[in-house]
Amino acid sequence: MYLLPGEEVMFDRTEDWLAWQEHAPEDYDFCPDWREPVYFVLCRGACPRERRPFACRTFPVTPYLTPGGELELRLDDDAVPVCPLVRGGDINLLDRRFLARARLAWEELIKDPRIGAHVEWESRNRDRTAGEPWRKLLR
Repeated sequence: MYLLPGEEVMFDRTEDWLAWQEHAPEDYDFCPDWREPVYFVLCRGACPRERRPFACRTFPVTPYLTPGGELELRLDDDAVPVCPLVRGGDINLLDRRFLARARLAWEELIKDPRIGAHVEWESRNRDRTAGEPWRKLLR
């Protein structure tokens, strides 16, 4: 799981439940606006729920900005191999309260220019690849 810009300060890297990796943004497919290192963390087993990275807290949804700039929550296609809810393809199977709170959190986070730019960039990538045949393999 990658951390959002600035999220790394929530951890001191001595957490025995996390394994850390640091990469340059260009090493992976990240928003070109990101200049700082991108931190990846891997849970080594049982994670304290209250300390989980943000992306873990909103799993299996991901933010999407429409071309008109409206925020939507969508099921994260990257979660297909590990989440039966995503394989089901119906975001309405998720708890409404969870979706409402995740949306409020993403609305706040995309105000950060780095996070907003990344969500916009990811959304346009999703638009470009939406009709590609390999996407059918995810369902």
